Amino acid sequence: MGKVAFDHPGTRTAWAKARGTTITRMSLATFLFVASFITLSVLQGFGIITLPGSEKKDGGLLGLILTLLLFVYVAFLYLYVSSLRCLKRIRRVLEAHPWRPIAGAHRHRALKDAAGVPIQLQLNAATDSTKSDGFMSARGTVHRRRWPQAMEHGAWYAGDADGHGVLGLPGGTDLMEVQPRR
Repeated sequence: MGKVAFDHPGTRTAWAKARGTTITRMSLATFLFVASFITLSVLQGFGIITLPGSEKKDGGLLGLILTLLLFVYVAFLYLYVSSLRCLKRIRRVLEAHPWRPIAGAHRHRALKDAAGVPIQLQLNAATDSTKSDGFMSARGTVHRRRWPQAMEHGAWYAGDADGHGVLGLPGGTDLMEVQPRR
């Protein structure tokens, strides 16, 4: 595993799959927003649907519905752009560091972390599982708080031991961004 982690075929496939999923979901959300906006506007304009308050010049209920649709769309757009930025950071780390096997990464259920899943890395097999290597925060790209249980029994890590890095299952799959807890 001497070369950089992004050169590993499983890693590149997992990264491309996560990016494709995010872009597909963002495109679908955009299509649904535009389609519902156009549909409501056209049906209202032709008088096919009449909403209470549509006699007013300000749009009434239709304006409220379209504003809510816009709010929901912006929220989804924020989440998907955040996911794409996370994927970009993951790629930078994978292009700079090689994979190294670690004994495991343990989730701490007692701790709460708004940014992701609180974890503790075991960087070598000789380390006792109760000894702290420092608590970190791990986030998935598509599902931010999903924790694969298989990482408890062995994982791959690319990055700095005390800084930013990427955690993945052996084979370079299930990529998660890791950073120190704030």
